[in-house]
This record gives sequence, C-alpha cells and structure tokens, in this order.
Amino acid sequence: MDSLSRLSTLSGGIYGQFIEHLGRCIYGGVWVGSDSKIPNVRGFRLDVLEAVKNIRPPLVRWPGGNFASSYHWEEGIGPREKRVRVFEPAWGVEEPNEFGTCEYIEWIRMVGAKPFIVVNAGNGTPEEAARWVEFCNSRGSTRYARLRRELGYAEPFNVKLWGVGNELYGRWQVGFCVDGEECARRTVEFVNQMKRADPSIKIVAVGCDYDPGWNVDMVRVAGEYFDYLSIHRYVFTSHEKRYEELVAWPIAIEEDLIAIYRTIQMARARYHVKREIKLAFDEWNVWYPEAQPPLLTQVTRVKDAIFTGLVLNALQRLSGIVPIACFAQTVNVLPLILADEGGRIALTPQYLAFKLYSEVQEGDVVNAAAFSPSYNSGELVRVVPYVDASAVLAKGSLHLYLINRHPEERARAEVFVRGFNPTAVHHKWVAGESVEDVNTLDDPNRVKIEHAEYPFKGVIELPPHSVNLVTLA
Repeated sequence: MDSLSRLSTLSGGIYGQFIEHLGRCIYGGVWVGSDSKIPNVRGFRLDVLEAVKNIRPPLVRWPGGNFASSYHWEEGIGPREKRVRVFEPAWGVEEPNEFGTCEYIEWIRMVGAKPFIVVNAGNGTPEEAARWVEFCNSRGSTRYARLRRELGYAEPFNVKLWGVGNELYGRWQVGFCVDGEECARRTVEFVNQMKRADPSIKIVAVGCDYDPGWNVDMVRVAGEYFDYLSIHRYVFTSHEKRYEELVAWPIAIEEDLIAIYRTIQMARARYHVKREIKLAFDEWNVWYPEAQPPLLTQVTRVKDAIFTGLVLNALQRLSGIVPIACFAQTVNVLPLILADEGGRIALTPQYLAFKLYSEVQEGDVVNAAAFSPSYNSGELVRVVPYVDASAVLAKGSLHLYLINRHPEERARAEVFVRGFNPTAVHHKWVAGESVEDVNTLDDPNRVKIEHAEYPFKGVIELPPHSVNLVTLA
C-alpha cells in the first residue's frame, strides 16, 4: 500500500440489502406470522431477524424488484384478516398481502436499517405513489396521514429514499417502457407528484447497465428530477465455470460502473443538468442455473464469497460515485441467509463476507495498491492479479480488505504504509478448505470466520481463496 491519500468518504450505504416478495424471501424468510411454531417476534422470524441485524445493513430495498411493478400498496395495509389475496403477475403467484408497508417499517426498525421503497411505476400511477409518500411521511391532517395514525403509527415513517420503478427497460417487467425517453417522462410525472407530498425525498430512477442511450435519455429528459440512477448486475455462472473466471468478473463490474457514471456526467454537461446524479447499484449477485422461478434458491460457496468481497472492495473504492448498493437478496432468494420451514437456518460464505465488511461503516477510503502475481482471464481477455486491496481509515485504525484469489497458494503480503505506524494486527478471514466449501442447512458451520491477533511486523499471510479484514492499530 503506497500511501494514505484519501479517495473518498466511505459510504456505509454500499452494504445495503434487498428483500422482495419472491419465493420464500418474505413469506417463510422475513415473515412467518405470529401463529407460526418457528420462533418469532410479532410474526417476524427471529433467527432471520438476528442474522440480518448482525450484518448491520444501513438500508434495505423493498418491495421489489419485478414485484414492485404491479404492487398496489393500499392492499397491504390495515387489519391483516381483512387484506385481500391477489394474483401477482410479476412471478405468477398469489400475494397474501400479510406483509405490507407497516410490517416492513417495523422490521426495518428492529434491524436498525433505513427504508428504501420502490414505487409501482409499471401499472401504478403517480397519484398512487404520492399517496404512499403521504402515508409514510406526512405530519399533517390529510387523509393518508390520518390513516397511518388510525393504524397505530402516530409518528411519520420518514422514508427519504424512493425508487421510481424497477428495470422498466425490460419486457419482462409489468408496464415496461419502450425506450429511455418514455421512462424519463414517466419518471418526471411520478416525481412531480411524489415531491408535492414531501419535497425532501431523494429519488432513485431506472438506469440500464447495457444501454448508454437509455441513461443519456434519462439524464436529458429527467435529470433535474432524480438523485441516483439505478444499475443492476447479475453474473450468470455455473458450478462448472472455471473458478478463476468467476472471481475475475468484479473487475468488469467496477469498470462498467465507472463508465456508466462518466456517461451520466457527460450527459449532464451536454444538456446543462445542474442536479448531481450518482449511481445506486441496488441489485447485484451471482446467479446459478438451479435458481429458477418461483423460488430462485441457490446455495453459494466460498468462491462466491471471494466474488462478493471483490465487489465490496470495488464499491469501497467507488464510494464517491456509487454511495448506494443492495445485495440481491437477503433471505432464501439467491440468498445470504437460508431459512427453511422446519426452523433451521444457515449463513452462507457470502453472508460471512458481508459480516466482515459491515464492521466498519464510517471513515475515509484511502488509496491502496496491491502488486502480486497474476493470471489470464479468457472471458475478460485480460490479466487478473491474485491479490486485491482496499483500505479504510477509521477512528485511528487502518482497515485493510485483502482478497487472495489464488485457489491453492497462500499469499505473503508485505505491507508498506506511509503516515501510519501500526503495532498490532487484528486479522479475520473467510476461506474454508476449498473454493467449493459450503454451509448448508444440514451442515451450517463448515465455513466460519477465523481470526488471529499478532504484532505487526510488516507481513500478513493470506490463506488461499480468502477474504481478509486486517485491522492495523
């Protein structure tokens, strides 16, 4: 590491999570109902609640996802026994509406996170979205503020982050847009109404990871109406894929986010948009073939924890331009956490990686350069270093996030620091015995967070295929 030159302020928002009404994420994961035999608090599944609290997500995006584009929020409030059960067209299932806005806010508060609500900009209306903002945030005596109070919530929910639609560029989406210009005009209509209910809210608009023209149109037409452009990225993979190829992909993700941000800034300059616009990377993960609708279940392994740590390293470096990110998804769907109907739970290696990173959510991201042997990626057609590094200076300690991609060999990292004189090392890591190691419901503790403490002598040993948090103090 060549210096402690500051790159940006660390945004804790990059450690966000995402829950959707899909598969067993909400029903059976977050929510089991108060009559369930599975231990719960007012219907919220207790083991999942505690597991989510332990990774300290700063925000949680809800209710979708594709689900958001046909969700009518008023069907999910009021006494549960009176809520209607409806056909849910996004995933072709029935939605019981047991878990709605109030349940989400209660769960968010128990978790200790901030809310991030995505409104229905598919088959919904601007008026419906504005009513939702009023219900959540108004202190007045208007209809929906009174309704919230009648339901037992005297104080506003104070939801400040709102997404206007989800993946509206895709024809799989209910109410999709034919092009970026149509989406931009729809965004203007929604935000115009929503901000009349609360002018202080921040808006996440729909961007596209593969269509620069879409993003330019969003900035050109609606750039003064939103604060963040949403970008989604899944790396579709298989267990037969060469491990080294999977863990090379975070390089492409980082470069793509930078390129998208540059496109936005060029469009702002070209069309004289004064509002600052950053990125919200609010869906990302690996996706294996076994994760099929309607449940989208997969069990990820140590190799996926390496991928996850590399993406989080990239997001730390990009905190200045990508202050929001949400892992998709938290429970049971492409999950960090597996929870079955019998009351068992397993925390994946990806979850353990998040637990390492979420320990530090404030500080300065400082410049860190890693020089290591490398290998060739055929998929990316580039050279990939085995060691990746990010660093955060916080409260007098220097936190090094070091990834050893090598599947078999340890890395002996010689650490050079300018302007900081550490004496002790607190070292935590996730590695397992092989890149294929996995935690399952039958064997939930195979992969663990390991730790060691020792004097700082300038050298850190990184196990093969490992995610490392090295705190120098």
